[in-house]
Amino acid sequence: MSASRTVSVSVADDDDAYLGLTQRGSGRRSYTDGVPDTIGFDIPSPSDDDYGGTDPEGLGADSVYRFGHDAGNDERGLFAVRNQGTNPIRVYSTQPDREDVPSVVMYDIDSGDTLTESDPSAVLGVGDVLVCGLEIDTYGVPVREDEYDLTLTINGVATNE
Repeated sequence: MSASRTVSVSVADDDDAYLGLTQRGSGRRSYTDGVPDTIGFDIPSPSDDDYGGTDPEGLGADSVYRFGHDAGNDERGLFAVRNQGTNPIRVYSTQPDREDVPSVVMYDIDSGDTLTESDPSAVLGVGDVLVCGLEIDTYGVPVREDEYDLTLTINGVATNE
């Protein structure tokens, strides 16, 4: 016996999705880009030289950095995650395995905990918001003149808790 099943998936803008992402701050470390909207990050941001006068050219080798606010320091967090679904969720980030790029993981601004598949966020109820930053690890990554282009996936997994 065999049976056919149909699966339909709709992709929505973040405003209408189960998991809503919003950039925070005005300093351009985080920004909204594309159609549908995605959240992008520039580290260092084009505005970093405006805040502190250091004019950084990039991250140092063999270091771990945490970015918990935009270059303008006008809001906590680089981005926020909102549970817009109908069930409680846990949130975490994943990045494709590549040895030649920095490791990037999201973290909870309030607890300081990195949010990985093996250690996701606390439960977010329907409508709850999690304010996040990025942790970037450059250990063992080659120094180069051009920028790294990375993809970080934000995952929201329903839970019965």
